[in-house]
Amino acid sequence: MRIKLSMRHTPGRLFLASLLLLSTCGAARFLLKAEAQNLTANESTEAVRRYQQLITPEKLAARLYFLASDAFEGRETATRGQKMAADYLASQYRSLGLAPKGTVKGDALSLKSYFQPFRLYKRDAKRAELQVSVNGERALTSTFSEAAQDDLAYFAFGKVASSKGGVVFAGYGIEDEALGYRDFSALREQKISIDGKWVMILADEPLRDAATSLLPTPERKPSKWSAAPMFDKRLAIWTRGRPAGVLVISDASPRAPEGGFSEQSRRAATSTSGVGALSLYPTTETPFPPTYKISTKLADRILSAQGKSVRDLAREINSSLKPVVFDVKGAEVSSTVEAFEPVETENVLAFIEGSDPRLKDEVIVVCSHYDHLGRNPQLKGDQIYNGAADDGSGTVATLAIAESFMRAKADGMGPRRSILFLNTSGEEKGVLGSAFYTDKEAVVPMERIVAHVSMDGIGGVDAAHAKTNPNYLYIIGKKATSAELLETARRLNTATGTNLLLDDTQNFASDNSNFDKFDIPGVYYSTGLTEHYHKPSDEPQTINYEHMTLAVRLSFATAWQLANADRLPARPSREGMTLSGYACPPCNIECDGLLFKEAGACPVCGMNLYPKYEAKK
Repeated sequence: MRIKLSMRHTPGRLFLASLLLLSTCGAARFLLKAEAQNLTANESTEAVRRYQQLITPEKLAARLYFLASDAFEGRETATRGQKMAADYLASQYRSLGLAPKGTVKGDALSLKSYFQPFRLYKRDAKRAELQVSVNGERALTSTFSEAAQDDLAYFAFGKVASSKGGVVFAGYGIEDEALGYRDFSALREQKISIDGKWVMILADEPLRDAATSLLPTPERKPSKWSAAPMFDKRLAIWTRGRPAGVLVISDASPRAPEGGFSEQSRRAATSTSGVGALSLYPTTETPFPPTYKISTKLADRILSAQGKSVRDLAREINSSLKPVVFDVKGAEVSSTVEAFEPVETENVLAFIEGSDPRLKDEVIVVCSHYDHLGRNPQLKGDQIYNGAADDGSGTVATLAIAESFMRAKADGMGPRRSILFLNTSGEEKGVLGSAFYTDKEAVVPMERIVAHVSMDGIGGVDAAHAKTNPNYLYIIGKKATSAELLETARRLNTATGTNLLLDDTQNFASDNSNFDKFDIPGVYYSTGLTEHYHKPSDEPQTINYEHMTLAVRLSFATAWQLANADRLPARPSREGMTLSGYACPPCNIECDGLLFKEAGACPVCGMNLYPKYEAKK
């Protein structure tokens, strides 16, 4: 059902316009309260504009300069700075009069009553040991931890568990028909299985130098196969077997970091001392096998069982551009890995109960994440990622929107539907906080959530608009469920006078993705990948607060309309559908085409899987 706007209802519009000419004295408030019960959502445009005016550059800046200050140390998930930010948000909601909706029981006045605590698991290994045997004799042992590193190996990612098996050399670990290079097809042709064995591969791809590929890539630039996260290589391995583990020779490529393998290992150990990568699921249960980065020194010792060397193999492949793969007979690798203890973090939840007895059980979610990247002690100069735009701007926006709704409620114009304000932690680690809410502990059941407004970075300007129209905002929504809401947002943009350029050319994913996967209609607002995105320079003084104010006002108007409309677009029915499995959210990696039997994290990219339904046969 298309949501109609108040411009079509002249009497109510004129009445409200006259009210706007009055002061905010008690008489005016009395009139507003008297008329509130008779107003429909279609007659409320002027009321929206009234409460939009409470959202000002001064108020937004006051909160953002504080939240994105150095005092919060970059608000990295599970750190002191993030927990200070959680306290700040809870105290703000308390002072505004919103009810706590957290899961912590006890003292009703405690800020913790706004918290939804949850556990996360570090993807790094606390300690890892790799042993290599050649022809039945132990050849080398590598130990890796924060306190001990060597020039042989370090744990990179994958399952934190013991593993043992033989070794298969699989070239560069590439399977790319378009580039004419296919290591795994060569393995299949030679009837070599990777199941139960350690797959040893060269990092990157055949390269002339660090900037030039030997493969027929566009402009001879290194391809996706040289990307640092190795997502495409992980996918190629995962779809072709279940190896015992993966060994990546990381110092033989022209793109290898400076300082040699020992320096690589030292940096990896330093990263384990911080929070690092996190998951909602224990790393002992991660499906992808344990993966180590290894040095040429260790690789040559393994290959000596076949009388081979890394240098000779790389030269042969790079000169012929034909795969060289083989079983490394006589070599065996075993690994033992110790996991870190889980870390604790929390979402912050505040609630406004709806005023309409018929609609108050329906809930609108206003969502933003308040975590960021923390600090990097290896940087010279400024080490703190303040995260003013990303997503301090969205976080203070939720407070501003909450304040406007509470003022309206005090005037007798509280929202007809209930509103849940959800500030998530762990978004920068893979939208984990919102996934915990939607997948594991929906305080307000998912079937009661009828729409969402998500904001991730609504301050700042990206390169695409800096010189053309910096007064813009990306508007994003799942077309199958949110087309009507996107159109409504465009009408509100005009009707309420924010008049932003609404750009629908991008499809960013943030916490909105966890509501979209349940087919909940919603609108996601963002200014995109701004100039200071994920840099220490993302600080409060870089924000244009006039622009940000318009973005927050439009977000408020959208939430207002959703909370007060007579009807909202219905969620697609799953009647006649059956659960076919669990899939990775859409991303730029082909793993979103995989289907898994159980919920969990994608073994390739680490994103949280979501249920996928299909029509019953």
